[in-house]
Amino acid sequence: MNLPVLSDRTKPHNDPLVAIQLLSACRILVINGKGGSGKTTVSTNLASWLAKRGETTVLVDADPQGSASYWLASRTQELPVIFGVKIDPTSRLTRSFQWRAPKSTRWLITDAAPGLTGTALEDLIQNHDLIIVPVLPSDIDIRASAHFIGELLLTRCMRRQRRPIAVVANRVKQQANAWDRLKKFLLSLNIPYPATLRDTQHYVRAYSEGRGIADYPQQSHARDRNDWELLLCWLDAQASPSQWLDETVSEETDTDLVNAS
Repeated sequence: MNLPVLSDRTKPHNDPLVAIQLLSACRILVINGKGGSGKTTVSTNLASWLAKRGETTVLVDADPQGSASYWLASRTQELPVIFGVKIDPTSRLTRSFQWRAPKSTRWLITDAAPGLTGTALEDLIQNHDLIIVPVLPSDIDIRASAHFIGELLLTRCMRRQRRPIAVVANRVKQQANAWDRLKKFLLSLNIPYPATLRDTQHYVRAYSEGRGIADYPQQSHARDRNDWELLLCWLDAQASPSQWLDETVSEETDTDLVNAS
């Protein structure tokens, strides 16, 4: 039986665990229907940025591949603390028991599994406040992501209460034609893309060391640190519950988005 990761080092002292629905936190869902889009890169780096600010940060690994959990296990003692939770769909534990986090949590980031549809997708959206969709600048990935975002907007919970969505353009080579197509795709959906992450080995090295770009103060990483500034500003702007969008998306608008994909 696999339990959620409740490490003594990562769990805030004497902080009870509560269901994520009861948290006074900003709950961020990092998701794409297609695998290999960079969900774990975005999730782990976001967690490292937010933990570095001294705010209780939880990283939920809901992908059976377990990449986020591996990254967290590689993290050393001197780095800012991140609380880790591993969701195991094969466990005998109930989903509600697994989906718990420290009561003091300020930020919760979920690295979702690819290929979710139907009830599984609805449940994840229902329990999160913001959605981030990483997209690679290739024709295959752009088409798949456009279709997925269309599906996302047509889910019942999104039609009932629209969560803010942002796209992160991942592993971008500025000179590539695919980058221009990706920008046109994002503009066509009227969805912000507050971060553009360049194609660099810095992210590969950071993952292997259990670090995020925020954990490297060296000048050599300055350009990559700057790439996250707008996304962090976007998150802060959305983080207050009074600022979350509460609107019904018309069927006509959503159908147009799906057709555009």
